[in-house]
Amino acid sequence: MSEITENTPSPVPYVLRVFTNEAVKKGAAAAVAGLLVAAVSEAIWPSR
Repeated sequence: MSEITENTPSPVPYVLRVFTNEAVKKGAAAAVAGLLVAAVSEAIWPSR
């Protein structure tokens, strides 16, 4: 099991680098669009 010590690098720069990546932004936008389409289609044609 890993421990966080004084010498452990902060994960914050990695997380910021990942979330500022263009591919991640496009993927998140596509996921939100998919959820929106699902919600609208469920509202129009409810499942049983």
